[in-house]
Amino acid sequence: MASAGSAPEPEVSTVTVRPIAETIGIRKDQHIDIAARASSLHAGNTGLRGYRLRHRALPGRDLADVSLRTPVLGRELDAPLLVSCMTGGTPRAREINERLALAARDHGVAMGLGSGRALLADPSLLPTFRTAARPPLLLANLGAVQLRLGLGPDHAEHLVDMLGADGLVLHLNPLQEAVQPGGDTAFGGVAERIGAVVDRLRPRPVIVKEVGSGLAPDDVTALVAAGVAAVDVAGAGGTNWASVEGQRDPRAGQVAAAFADWGWPTARAIRHASAPARSAGVEVIASGGITDGVEAAIALALGATAVGVARPFLLAALEDRVDEALGVFLDQLRIAVWLTGHGAPSLLSPADLVEA
Repeated sequence: MASAGSAPEPEVSTVTVRPIAETIGIRKDQHIDIAARASSLHAGNTGLRGYRLRHRALPGRDLADVSLRTPVLGRELDAPLLVSCMTGGTPRAREINERLALAARDHGVAMGLGSGRALLADPSLLPTFRTAARPPLLLANLGAVQLRLGLGPDHAEHLVDMLGADGLVLHLNPLQEAVQPGGDTAFGGVAERIGAVVDRLRPRPVIVKEVGSGLAPDDVTALVAAGVAAVDVAGAGGTNWASVEGQRDPRAGQVAAAFADWGWPTARAIRHASAPARSAGVEVIASGGITDGVEAAIALALGATAVGVARPFLLAALEDRVDEALGVFLDQLRIAVWLTGHGAPSLLSPADLVEA
């Protein structure tokens, strides 16, 4: 049921969409297996370890006095962390999302869900996305290119309503789509369609993210003009989705090989995004190969509002140890903030960094 004052639920023919949902589900399970492999990682690095945080032997306060609480997209989180969008639509995805959501709730951090295209096609898949555990900030997710391929602002709103989400992530994955056999590459005019979704969902936030190749400064400027609440730079250095598709299909592998180190390294993408975004009141989420709390602190010092992490928590979910992994990550972040002489991650700045 659509929310009060919204358009009626979009009509979708189950005769045509159920095969789509099933095909997407098979692909999603393949993505989980391949993304867990080291061979899915970017050939380059994030650039984050090209910096070191300035160590203070006299931090000036007790470690217990450091607070990680940070407002993100209008919600007060216990830490500036987003468990990034990963999966949904299959029984295996349900188990992963249950583990991720429970840990995100218990640690008071945000969580994004996997792409909801299959859910729009087959609403019976809802339990594989939405679980009983409710993180303090829950985000739906949809491929932005789908706005050129039959889905519109009404579908985006319906997805958010179905999931009871607080906002929507629209992901940009042109490289993945170009490499994937039969991928969707109709990206012309996508920025304007993003703006239409922003208008429909307002005041609920719309976040636009890349999936591992980074956002160029011109991309950030265009997204700021479209009215998004946040940009997630998702830079190069973590999972390389061209490589994932290349391992999923031999035909794609030959094409993907040339793009093993493609994209804006995460550190550079953060630097380029922070000034135009934050001057317009748009938050910057840093993701793309962040593996621990020290790298998260470096990303925050470079100008991010919050950080997004996917693969390390996916690996933890597969082993049913997400709570432990999240706890360690946040302990690392707290200690890193303390050792720079600050009492909160929001106080980190470029002045706290030196080149390694």
